Order: sequence, then structure tokens, then C-alpha cells
Amino acid sequence: MAASEAVADVPLLSIRTLEHWLAAIDTGETIAAEVRERTGSTNEDLLQRARQRQPEGVQLCVAEEQTAGRGRQRRVWLARPRSALLFSLAVPLHRLPADLPAVTLAAGVALAEVLGQRGVAVNLKWPNDLLVDGRKLGGILCELAVDGDGRATLVVGVGINGWLTTQDREAIGQPAVALGELVGSALLAGQREAWLAALAAALLQAVRAYAADGFAVCRTRYNALLHARGQLVDLLDGGRTHASGRVVEVDAGGRLVLDTSTGLRSFSVGDVSLRPVAAAPRDGR
Repeated sequence: MAASEAVADVPLLSIRTLEHWLAAIDTGETIAAEVRERTGSTNEDLLQRARQRQPEGVQLCVAEEQTAGRGRQRRVWLARPRSALLFSLAVPLHRLPADLPAVTLAAGVALAEVLGQRGVAVNLKWPNDLLVDGRKLGGILCELAVDGDGRATLVVGVGINGWLTTQDREAIGQPAVALGELVGSALLAGQREAWLAALAAALLQAVRAYAADGFAVCRTRYNALLHARGQLVDLLDGGRTHASGRVVEVDAGGRLVLDTSTGLRSFSVGDVSLRPVAAAPRDGR
């Protein structure tokens, strides 16, 4: 997303209103919130803090603008001021769960279900993108911080497009969609705090459930939301095609299962790129 002027008619976020909405949601834990008008990266802000000392409770950092936001594989994620929902949630962990990378998938399910409850039908592009009708709505970045005493904190970063200009779409470089297009610009502008609170609370509950029961608790829900299921894809790693095949499912460890020319294979890393059917080999794979 390209950085430029703030979106017109979108009021500044109110920390008091955000705290009101957070308090109205029963998560069993207090979420300490802060709103920053401008920062480099909400993930990095919370990671640095957690590396110094594990927070005593859950922390939510929201930004109106990020100047050094990032996605997977260090991709840049920039947003014009007040043009997106940008936030990170720091969750202290009592122990490290097995298959920790799959927590990103659990986070995706939580976000998709909240958005679905608000009328936005989302699919999940493995491993970390939120899509609407094949267009990118947002992304997730999970990172782990460990302090000097060995105590771990999971930081879940989320970026969701709120409003997009033609220049924004060109900068993204792939089909994209904004929340304001889907729910109405005026509605979103007046309810950003409520959206942020609902998304953050759902993320917290998803992380706690994952820490207790692993990915199995949401695997079926994830596969029901899996983008390109049954379709031919290329699996890219570092920009190069790592494998090709038809998307089957995500397995119990959060790995993407492809039906390839050599049979079923599971993959734990990479980005998915849809292949045109015309480009498929003659055997249909």
C-alpha cells in the first residue's frame, strides 16, 4: 500500500472509545491498549518491549500510520494515515505450544469469522492472507519474542485495507479490496474502534485456544475457508516455484497439502500463486 495523505472524513482513533469496546467483550483477560498516530511497525514496537521483559498482561498496539510495516519474507506494508486497520497483539505465553508456526492459521480463522459475522465473507490464502473474492483484504504476521529470562511472548500483527486509491492498488501489485468498499465507508469510519476491539479479542481467544489444544481445534474451520481448494497452484519459495499441484487441504500440523505429479505432498513454507488452467500439464495437474 502506498503512503500519502490521510483519508478524508475519517476521525482519529479514540483510545477511550477503543477501551470501551474492549471492556465490553468478555475474553477473561484485560487487554491494555495504546493508539499511536505514527510508528514504524506495531509488531516491532511490541517485540522490542517483550524482548526486554515479558509483559504482565496482553497488550494491544494500534497505529494510524506505519512507516516500516512488513509482511512475510520482509515484504513492505505501508498505509496512508487512517487508511487501514493496523494493529499488533502481544500475548504472553506460559509455554511454547507444538507446531507454533501454525498459530498464524488459527489467527486467520479468528479474523475471518469476526469479519464474516459483520457481513464480510473472507477466504484464507495459506499461510497468512485474508482474501475476498480472490482479492487481498489483509495479512497476518506472527513473531515470537523471548526475554532475558527465557519467557516467550507471541506478537500477532494484522493489517486490513480500509480505503484504497488507484495509486494504492498499483503499489500493492495484486488484486486488492478495501473494507470500506464492502461495509460502507461511513460505517467503517465511525466504527473503527469497535472493529479493532472485536478483531483483537478474537485473536486473543484464538491464541489461548491454540496454546491449549494446538491447531486441531480449528483445522476443520480453516479448511472450510481455504482459498483455491481443489485448484491448481504453484507454491513459491523465495520467488521461485517450489512445487505445483492441486490444493487438497491443510494438514494437522498446518502444512499445505498438494496433489502433485508425484502424489500428495505437504509443505510448511512458501507462498501460493494460482496458475492459469491453460498452463497446466496435459495430465491435468
